[in-house]
Amino acid sequence: MTVVFWLIWIILVIAIVSIFYLISHQKLLQERQAGHVRLSQTTNELVRIQTEANNLQQINQNIEIELNHCREELQLVHKRLSAAEAVNTQLINVQDTLQQERQQYRSISEQFQALSTKLATAEQQLQNWQLHGEEWRLREEKYMQVQEELNHIRVENSRLASQIQHEREAYEEKLVLLNEARACLSDQFKSLANDILEEKSKRFSEQNQASLSQLLNPLHERMQGFSQLVQNTYEKEAKERTTLETELKHLQQLNTQLHYDAKALTDALSGTQNKNQGNWGEMILEKVLENSGLHKGREYVLQASSTVIDEFGRQRRLQPDVLVNLPENKQIVIDAKTSLTAYVRYTQATDASSADKALAAHIQSVRQHIKELSAKCYDEIDGLNTLDFVFMFIPVEPAYLLALQQDNQLFDDCFQKRIMLVGPSTLLATLRTIAHIWRSEQQNQNALTIAKEGGRLYDKFVGFVNTLEGVGKNLDQAQGQFQKAMGQLVSGRGNLVSKANKLRQLGVQSSKNLPEQYQCLEEDEEELPVATTDSL
Repeated sequence: MTVVFWLIWIILVIAIVSIFYLISHQKLLQERQAGHVRLSQTTNELVRIQTEANNLQQINQNIEIELNHCREELQLVHKRLSAAEAVNTQLINVQDTLQQERQQYRSISEQFQALSTKLATAEQQLQNWQLHGEEWRLREEKYMQVQEELNHIRVENSRLASQIQHEREAYEEKLVLLNEARACLSDQFKSLANDILEEKSKRFSEQNQASLSQLLNPLHERMQGFSQLVQNTYEKEAKERTTLETELKHLQQLNTQLHYDAKALTDALSGTQNKNQGNWGEMILEKVLENSGLHKGREYVLQASSTVIDEFGRQRRLQPDVLVNLPENKQIVIDAKTSLTAYVRYTQATDASSADKALAAHIQSVRQHIKELSAKCYDEIDGLNTLDFVFMFIPVEPAYLLALQQDNQLFDDCFQKRIMLVGPSTLLATLRTIAHIWRSEQQNQNALTIAKEGGRLYDKFVGFVNTLEGVGKNLDQAQGQFQKAMGQLVSGRGNLVSKANKLRQLGVQSSKNLPEQYQCLEEDEEELPVATTDSL
């Protein structure tokens, strides 16, 4: 009953929020009409609001009845868990809170008309924000990462290209300078060599070939080192140029892949591939489930397939997107339905006519999903104890709100077909409430388990104490037997150690000796006379 009560409360909250959205949007449309039409429609709307307020009052009374029943059950459970005083205190606080809420409800009913006006203003601001911000939020989140990567790659590509160009120019300048320096040094060395040869021709003619070689070898070595330096610089430049070309090709391939990925994501969101669009909706649903605090495989199951037999004897395969488990062996069915094609056309429309056509197509698409979902009859699955309704999840919050605001009968039609329309925010709130219910249920189960395990632990402890007492008694008996044996061995009259020592004194040959503390022991009895030749 506690679970059913919370679920009914969640449904009522969703219904109230949806009604407030419809009322505020209807009031905004009425303000755009002429003055006398606005006044007439406002009067009708106020009458309808008063009727809904009466309905809310009746619903509140029903909720109070359910709360009283839940209080009785809570009192019973907490009496079994020996926590009656804390529970009674909490119930008194709840009763006081409910009494205060009843008093506040009267004042809230009187201020309802003024609050409706304020709500319309706030809803208008919220709608403006949603229309200008929320409709692009999801696409911006998807495109932002790709766009940032593309921009980063473009900047990096430009930087690398500029760096390559600068390095190429610098290398070319260095190569020209090196070639010029090489030629200049070669000319200088040749001139210097000629001068040296001319000035020292007479002296060289007098010296031997060894002296001439010693003079020219340093010059030759310097020329070879300079040539090797130029060759190494050219090879290093060629390797770096090859590496940069490889990196540029890799960046070009990565840029092409990102372009294809961005196009695929655009096709999925714009509806050109319905399968991808459905997979994207299921992915958003799974993200909401992960953020709700529920555990996969325990509190919820994905793509649970079952087979049912219809009224004509044919087998049908049913596979809801998500089955959410509840305490008391109950389940909630959630199906994700993505309607983005017409909604994207609506957001991209440049004139009122195109926007109206796209809006009508969007609402028709949502209604078609509702019709298909109502025909599946998930409650016929064997072993599935579902509630009286199925959650239809629309993953795009602005598309979900737009359908509810523009079609006033959509929510009522869904409710008659036992379908509850939910968006990401409302579904997340519902799932977190279910997670809280599971935590409370687990705490109760843990308390019962602790009580059972405590009883078993106490029984084991009693058995351990009895066993330990038996061990103590056995140890006492063993100690007595040990002392008796030691008396026979060492300290008693006619003990074995003293007799063994006497045998050794009488000449018994042995390869081993007793410990020193046992060798000096003597028997209390008189010593036996030692045999001699005279006695013989």
